[in-house]
Amino acid sequence: MSLDIRALTPDDADLFAPLLAAYSDALLGREAPSAPDEPYARKLLSDEEPVANVAGAFLDGRLVGFALYYDLPEAISGLRAGQLDDLYVRPDARGNGVAQKLIAGLVEEGERLGWMHLRWMVPEKNPAAALYERIAEAAPWRNFVIKIDKTHDW
Repeated sequence: MSLDIRALTPDDADLFAPLLAAYSDALLGREAPSAPDEPYARKLLSDEEPVANVAGAFLDGRLVGFALYYDLPEAISGLRAGQLDDLYVRPDARGNGVAQKLIAGLVEEGERLGWMHLRWMVPEKNPAAALYERIAEAAPWRNFVIKIDKTHDW
């Protein structure tokens, strides 16, 4: 088994779009799979979204997971921080260390960029919570949200 992590580029949009659709379906509880939106995937991977970065996980050459993250200023310390916004692994690839390797890749990126920390938020009922509790420590703050788009049950 070969597991490789690398930055995705616009050339990967056709591989990324189905994963992005599956992630959206999983979070929004859709029964029928959504059609992949390749133009949107290409936009996320292009210079049009200069603050968004996407790392892809390739298991035996097949894109099976991604992590969308940001390199941000950290106002309190004057340093920079990584913000993991979305992480997804195809159900048929789970249990192979993909999520852990994606996070480890972001930690390496953070070391290179001088991040103070890598942070992320997850829903209360998250299947990856056991992994997160094993590799990270709970942050000393709570997360809150103001719902603006009332059409989705986030």
